[in-house]
Amino acid sequence: ALCHYLFLSAWGRAAGGGGSLRLVDRLSDLLGLVAAWLFFLTGLMLSYEVTARYVFNAPTIWAAEISQLVLIWGVFLAPARILRRRQNIRIDFLYDRVSAAWRSRADVLSLLIILAFSAVVIWYGGWIAWDSFVRGRSTGSMLNIPNWWSESAVPFGFAVLSLQALVELARIWMGADASPRGADGPADREGEGDGAGEEAVP
Repeated sequence: ALCHYLFLSAWGRAAGGGGSLRLVDRLSDLLGLVAAWLFFLTGLMLSYEVTARYVFNAPTIWAAEISQLVLIWGVFLAPARILRRRQNIRIDFLYDRVSAAWRSRADVLSLLIILAFSAVVIWYGGWIAWDSFVRGRSTGSMLNIPNWWSESAVPFGFAVLSLQALVELARIWMGADASPRGADGPADREGEGDGAGEEAVP
């Protein structure tokens, strides 16, 4: 508990008014945008492969495997942005019926669980990717892509997720609102979107 207090206090002081927190936010948003484009690229490649295979009888040797690689990176780049915007799947039957203090406690607990799980994934996922890199493991397909190309997406994605979880913990510690932020992000967080509640003037 003491270590937790000292860490969050130091993190809050280092934020310098939220600058460091917003930096992590921007990183999460950027990676989320990259993930969205990777999903789009996956759809394009698979559509091309289906058309080439079943319409022109000329299947590719790369589309399926490259699309899998791109999809894996997209999946693990997205969670940090999802956490930042609080778009995780959540059961709010009880959450919305308790006081703000209990909601904060629930948020802290969930973020600590995310951090603990992420630490395990980063440790083992990083070891697996490194072992594949050292041993030169590859897919054994016609492209023979190194395994670590896809395996490294797991520890990297969870490392960024951990950073975002630490940011959310710091915000709770500093008294920021931890309520769900919607698809477009927080309108009034940290001074952004001042006057968002004012009526628009035609």
